[in-house]
Amino acid sequence: MKKIIFTLPIIGFLLFLACSKDNFKSFEYWDEQVIEKTEELTTLLQSVPCTNIEEFEIIQQPYYTYYLVHSSLKSQFEKLKQELDHLQDERYKAAEREGKIPYETQLLSMPIPNPPVGKICDNGKPKLRFADNLSLEEVNVELPKRYKELQEFYKDITCDNPNDWQSHFLRTGCCMEAIAVHKTIRSAEMIEKIQLYNRLTERKLSLEKTSCQGDCPNSARPVQCRDGKPYIEVYKS
Repeated sequence: MKKIIFTLPIIGFLLFLACSKDNFKSFEYWDEQVIEKTEELTTLLQSVPCTNIEEFEIIQQPYYTYYLVHSSLKSQFEKLKQELDHLQDERYKAAEREGKIPYETQLLSMPIPNPPVGKICDNGKPKLRFADNLSLEEVNVELPKRYKELQEFYKDITCDNPNDWQSHFLRTGCCMEAIAVHKTIRSAEMIEKIQLYNRLTERKLSLEKTSCQGDCPNSARPVQCRDGKPYIEVYKS
């Protein structure tokens, strides 16, 4: 019994030393580890030939990251993704210690939300398609469908209390229109659809080389309930 009691502090001390050593590893060390683990994850995800795209699931991760994962690889993917998350966290901490990139700044430097439009098999490999991958003809096909989805998303939800809703901006051209999102009912799903629509509109403007002057409403008043539907007034501040 004494031997076991004596051994426990030694194990704890060794674990402490191991953690302490991690604290002295450089940003370059952790960056290399992240690159290697990312390559390992990519190799895994492309290891199953793509013959039926429906066998692959789009999995969203924090910071607007999307992966296309075959059903047979989910457990392996989750394990490698956890390892990658740990390595990225250590890299950020090292960058903060070395004064390269403040940790808080890195966390706040979020990419613009860019949900995928869909998924395809491309030369036997699974591939996500984003707004930037589409031609003008494809964008023009997508926009009316996506707009209808947004307009009908809450068609069965009655607006009784305006405090249950929040306003978001939907880019319909150079200008924005306001659209209501329920605070507790499928909020994340609705916001993702709005983000996708905005990316598609931006792609259309880019392909058409449209020059926007910026003389548009840029603010929204609080949501109101009118005839059981959410209503938002926009104005130029």
